[in-house]
Order: sequence, then C-alpha cells, then structure tokens
Amino acid sequence: MDLPVEEFTKPLSETGGVLELANSPVTDACVFLETDSKDASAWGVCWIYEFRPMGCRTYPVVLDMNDRVFKDDLCPWPEGFPEATDEQRQLLLELEASIKQESEQRAQGDD
Repeated sequence: MDLPVEEFTKPLSETGGVLELANSPVTDACVFLETDSKDASAWGVCWIYEFRPMGCRTYPVVLDMNDRVFKDDLCPWPEGFPEATDEQRQLLLELEASIKQESEQRAQGDD
C-alpha cells in the first residue's frame, strides 16, 4: 500500500508534529474503517488490518495522562477484550517514547 501519509493523518499543524490517524469526514470513524455509517456500533472492516499501526493493535488498551493502563471507555465492545496488563503498559510507553522522538526529529527538520 503506497498512500501518501497526508491522506490518512491529521495535519501536523493540528497535532504538534505528531502523526495521528485521521477520521473520515463522512463517518467520523478511522479513515481505514470501511463503513457507511456514523453509528459507533455499525459493522465495518479495517482495510489495513494486516498492516495496522501499533496503536491500533493495542486498542482498546490505552494509557491515561498518568501513564496508567486501562481499557478505553469509548470502545463500543470492551467486554470483547481482556483486562489491560503491565506488558501492554510497557509496550504503550515504548510506543509513546518513539512517537515523541519522531515528533522532535520532525520539528528539528522544519528549522
């Protein structure tokens, strides 16, 4: 898949230089979720599932502002996932550090 990054991420000017997946203006869902509905419980298929980013692979497990791991309350099917683990927390902390490092490098490249 060779999509320009600008086609599936929010503008860097809106995210502080951090690459962030965009939502479809039609469905408000991830741009990679193939669905025609804005209903959060609507059926859809992720068309990059095999290649999805790490943040998607770990969802609905996320970190809060204090780096505590939990299942996102916004997930429409939380009962379909096991409780968050310390291993997932460590993985998400590493992902967060990598994202911050890339963002800093991107910002330095703009100077």
